[in-house]
Amino acid sequence: MALAAVAAFAGAAVQSATGFGFALVLSPALFAVMEPVEAVTALLVLGLALNLLVLFEGGRPEHVDWRALAPMLLAAVPGLAIGAVALTQLSKEVLQVAVGVAVIAAAGWQLRERARGHRPLPSAAAWGAGFASGALTTSISVSGPPLVLWLEARGVRPEEFRASLAASFLALNLAGGVVLLAAEGTGAFDAGAVAVLLVLVVAGYALGSVAFRRLDRERFFTLVLALVAATGVASVLAGLA
Repeated sequence: MALAAVAAFAGAAVQSATGFGFALVLSPALFAVMEPVEAVTALLVLGLALNLLVLFEGGRPEHVDWRALAPMLLAAVPGLAIGAVALTQLSKEVLQVAVGVAVIAAAGWQLRERARGHRPLPSAAAWGAGFASGALTTSISVSGPPLVLWLEARGVRPEEFRASLAASFLALNLAGGVVLLAAEGTGAFDAGAVAVLLVLVVAGYALGSVAFRRLDRERFFTLVLALVAATGVASVLAGLA
C-alpha cells in the first residue's frame, strides 16, 4: 500500500492544481493491490472527497456553469450503466488499451484545434462527452479525458474549468458509487484502506491549491492537455503490460 499512499498524495496535488489527473496517478497503484471492483470503488470515494474540497474551496461553487453542464451530466447516466457492465464482462486490459488509444487520438485532435483557434461546439458534443465519461467512471474510473477536452474546446477560464470539472466528477462519483455498490454490495469497499488514503488526499489537495494560484492561463492549459495525452499513453501501456 506504500505505492498507493504516495500516488494518492501526488494524484490529489495534480488534480487540485489542474482540475484533472487524480485517477490517472492513483488508479495504476490501486489496481496493483486491489481487485478491480475494489479499486474502482476506492477511487470513486476518494475522488468524491477531493472534488468536494475543490468545488467548495471558496465557500461556494461560484465558477460552475451549471446550465452548460446539465446535458453532459444527463448523458452520463446511461454511460454509468454501460461502464458497469463492461467492468464485469470485459478484461481490464482490453478496456485500458481501447480507452488509451481513443484518448491519445482525441488529445491530438484537440491540439490541432487549439492551433486553429476555438470554434463553436455542436450541442451533441456535451452529450457525447457525458456518455463517454459515465462509461469510463464505472469501468476504469478514469472519466476525465472527455470532459477535459470538451471544456478546453469551449475556451473557458481556468477557474471555471477547474470548478466545472470538480462539479462533474462529484456528480459522476456519487452516481458511479451508487451503481457499483448496488451491483457488488459493500464487499466492494475497503473502508480501512480508504480512510488512510483519505488523509493523504487532503494533504495533496492543499499543496495543489497553492500551485493552481501560481499558474498562468497558457501554462495551465498546456499542462492539462499534456495530462490528457499522458492518460492515454499510461492506459495503453498498462493494458499491454
